[in-house]
Amino acid sequence: MSPIEQVLAAAKTIALNGHTPTMALVKGKLGGKVPMPLLIQGLQQFKAIPKDQWQTLPDLGDALESTKPSIQSDSQLIEQKLLAQMQQMKNEFEDKVNLLEQRINQLENQLENQLENQ
Repeated sequence: MSPIEQVLAAAKTIALNGHTPTMALVKGKLGGKVPMPLLIQGLQQFKAIPKDQWQTLPDLGDALESTKPSIQSDSQLIEQKLLAQMQQMKNEFEDKVNLLEQRINQLENQLENQLENQ
């Protein structure tokens, strides 16, 4: 299946599911493997096709089967990156909480000293 046919098939699937095909939806459906100019061209072609002629368009099944492994590996890579970012943010948050607790303790000690000296 050519890249244009993949775009048309993805747009058809999106439309049949009740959504308006957009660049983002088509790109997401195809796993980002189709170059942007071909996405634009295919989406423009799809929008020019009357709804009653959609049945002549190819189905997405074949196109998706060929992209599933890359979609899965891309998802796993994104998940790993997000988990690493979350861990980094958690560590930074805990460090800031510890600094605030230390500062609170210092202020409490200063206040106690001031009250004792009065």
